[in-house]
Amino acid sequence: MMSEQQPKATGLLKLLRDSLGAQFVIPVYQRNYTWTANKEVKQYLDDLKTVLDGKYDKHFLGILIYLDTQLDFASREFSIIDGQQRLTTTFLILYAIKYLMIEQNEMDAAEMLNNQFLINQFVNDKLKFKLKPLVADDEVYQQIVNNNLDLITNKKTNIFKNFEYIKKYMSELLKIYSFNDILNGLDKLYVVCVPVSKDDSPQKIFESINSTGAKLSASDLIRNYILMDITSENQEKLYNLYWKKIEDYIGYDSKKIEEFFRFFLASQQKVLSNKNEVYPSFKIWLTSEGSKNIEDIMREIVNYARYYYSIYLKPIEQVDIKIRESIREFRKILTDMPAPFLMEMYSLYDSINEEGNQIISAEQFNEIISVLNCYLVRRAICGLDTSDITRLFPALLKDVLRDCGTNYSKIVEYVKKNLINKNRGKASYMPDDAQLKNLVRFANVYNLKVILRVIFDKLEMNNNSAPVDLSKLNIEHLMPQTPTKEWLEYLDIDDVTYENNLHRLGNLNLATKVDNSKMKNKPWDFKKAVLSDTSHLTMNQKILEKPEWKIKQIEERTEELMDEIIKLYPYQSASDEVLSKHDIFIECENASALGILYEEDGSVEIFG
Repeated sequence: MMSEQQPKATGLLKLLRDSLGAQFVIPVYQRNYTWTANKEVKQYLDDLKTVLDGKYDKHFLGILIYLDTQLDFASREFSIIDGQQRLTTTFLILYAIKYLMIEQNEMDAAEMLNNQFLINQFVNDKLKFKLKPLVADDEVYQQIVNNNLDLITNKKTNIFKNFEYIKKYMSELLKIYSFNDILNGLDKLYVVCVPVSKDDSPQKIFESINSTGAKLSASDLIRNYILMDITSENQEKLYNLYWKKIEDYIGYDSKKIEEFFRFFLASQQKVLSNKNEVYPSFKIWLTSEGSKNIEDIMREIVNYARYYYSIYLKPIEQVDIKIRESIREFRKILTDMPAPFLMEMYSLYDSINEEGNQIISAEQFNEIISVLNCYLVRRAICGLDTSDITRLFPALLKDVLRDCGTNYSKIVEYVKKNLINKNRGKASYMPDDAQLKNLVRFANVYNLKVILRVIFDKLEMNNNSAPVDLSKLNIEHLMPQTPTKEWLEYLDIDDVTYENNLHRLGNLNLATKVDNSKMKNKPWDFKKAVLSDTSHLTMNQKILEKPEWKIKQIEERTEELMDEIIKLYPYQSASDEVLSKHDIFIECENASALGILYEEDGSVEIFG
């Protein structure tokens, strides 16, 4: 059902004059005031000047759509759905004119302008001012309203910068035109007002409007969906109590918040939505929550934002000391794919059961992250495609929670079962020791610098009794990247063999940029002398023991490093007690045997 008021074209000042007792409210779900002085505001003022100059009799500014709500017999609220940028700018223009009137001692005119267009005289103080701006802009706007420009500390906001620009522009106009001319000119700028009621579904109107203009991000649409259909007072309350906390945890970048919601929804729905389906998925999820109070729902979302923050963003020295080292190690891998799974694990760690204990302990949480790290590092160093595991973790979460039921005592084993055993033979498998060696032995691992650096740092820190600062070291080649004639003769190999061995694991090492610049393509003996400056590194100690550096040494060191990786990131199969297995009897023409079929990966164990 449409609002009883019909759309109409009206001059800006007539709109304000006729809105007796009404307050224009920019809801908290709206995007920020983004108009800038030299672009949109300048265009608005230039349009006004063309009218003043007589080039046009009238000028169309745009559409103003608002939710019209009767508050009591004397007051109304116009909640702006579309048009907040030009409306806010209009009020800044009027305040700039008022300031200039006062400066020119036109006090009666300033008072008349104030009473006609800027305030509601006969309502309560809460509705006194005609415009209630966005929460983010309110502090600066109120200082302008109260003539306290000297108290504005943040002068970089668009509100303040645009006000200053408008005031200067108006000063120039006043050299030619009077206040009366300018205000009459403003009334010749007109908008088409479209009042709507709650029955008109403001949310659908909002979505429709923004689908044709600059697209809102999923986070903007989600915020609107949550807040739009409640009173402006409750909107502000929920925004400050909950939405602002989400922004505090995740950041103010709408893309980052959208990414968080994608992972949050995956933790709830156990499936990862496509990036362009986050908002529709959120609406489905919110509907599935049924009769839950919206405040309880937002409180839950804030909790998951806190979990995400603790896992990925919180300064490491502030992370819970019981899980700090595990989080530190995980962060080095630089992946957000496991976020849905880890947020839910953090939720279990953060929650208390009926006996007053954590649902999962710090020890269990650390073990789960260790299993996850082993899985990710082994796949990464083997160069396995990350696209094969993008959607794995919500499904893993679903399987682990199903297996646990209400008893989380074996959760680590269930993680191993569903992450490792269940994925054997699939694209999302974790390479076992033999597979790792086969994939890494002759591979170009120099292209895998991120994960290689994680491994090298851990190797050094684990084996060195006096840990050193590794931050200034880089991954460098021992046999140099440029195959000089001297090196080819020294190695007694051709260019192809050189290239095939150049980027192997055994030929890579940690070195400072300064040392690498010294070594360049120099002979092995010279390189050894330079590397002796970093002999405190355990990796360099072993290299310095080598009298020569040829293909044989590269092969030996490759094998040694692969063995070290296998020790640091062990293959972790689940224990038999959590595996689904079935006794089988195999019979063929000349033989028979008993065995066990493991359901997770289809493997068979034969007893003879």
